[in-house]
Amino acid sequence: MTPISLLPLPGFSARRTRLAATALLPLLAGLPLHAAAGAPQPATFDWGAFLGPFHMVVLHLPIGFLTLAALLEAWSLWKKTPWAHQANSLVLPISALSAAAAAGLGWFRAGTGSEFDPALLQQHRWTGVGIVVFATLAALVRPGGAVAPTGSRVWAYRGLLGVAMALLGAAGHFGGSLTHGSGFLTKNAPGFVRTALGDAPPATAAVATPKATESPSAKPSTNTTESASGSTGVYRTVIQPALQQRCYSCHGPDKQKGKLRLDRRENALAGGESGEPSIQPGDIRKSRLLYHVLLPRAHDDAMPPEGKEPLTPEQILAISQWIQQGASFD
Repeated sequence: MTPISLLPLPGFSARRTRLAATALLPLLAGLPLHAAAGAPQPATFDWGAFLGPFHMVVLHLPIGFLTLAALLEAWSLWKKTPWAHQANSLVLPISALSAAAAAGLGWFRAGTGSEFDPALLQQHRWTGVGIVVFATLAALVRPGGAVAPTGSRVWAYRGLLGVAMALLGAAGHFGGSLTHGSGFLTKNAPGFVRTALGDAPPATAAVATPKATESPSAKPSTNTTESASGSTGVYRTVIQPALQQRCYSCHGPDKQKGKLRLDRRENALAGGESGEPSIQPGDIRKSRLLYHVLLPRAHDDAMPPEGKEPLTPEQILAISQWIQQGASFD
């Protein structure tokens, strides 16, 4: 069988042409494989489901190497030292290769992530592809030589590297929003910062307590209309802040794990993949939300999952009272 040889790209050596092909191969290979995964297939091992989670591991490599490449180039520009520029002859190809690997694995991860917001997912996907393209171009255009280079070619190379760094920041932001929610960077920011960004801090959650004049023997109201009106305003001041702090990162506007969304009344009442209501107004026993938050932390179905901060006992009590009183979203 005659081996296939690559024709050098115009203006580039055969070695740099091979570098470009090697860097883009994992990404391009992922496209037909991902497309094939969407078609009906025999019962075989799902490689996409297996490889997809490794995206979360590999993505740290292009972040580190590409940042190192930018720092080395900035140092060579400032100090005029050739060694910093020469080091990028190794660092940049590793950056391009690791970016291609992360993008390819990310394509598989997206294929199994139906809980993600589609628009945000597309932004993250294509900024990731852009990193591969511009990092590879920067590695190809980068002038070699034993001395610090000058001229238009080196500035073109630095411009490509700058675009790759800008895309790296954008892709990181979109990726963080997918996994942690759109406000993950500002949720713990000072109040004046959040106000300036149009993201006002949520009201401090407080737990409703029985009135001192209320008789201990008083029975809870069973009138649905009366109960719902009694819980009016509690959602905005108590329940929504608690859910926003603990639940929206997985079940909010940007991500709906298990097809469950809790920031909208109709979605919360409908439930997720189980088909059972997450919130059943007036009946805490039929509300799956309470079932999941009360499970032991090590249980696979516990919410939030192990490793994330759970709802406090006071917040769980407030949600229970709110559901029992009609679960008004007003």
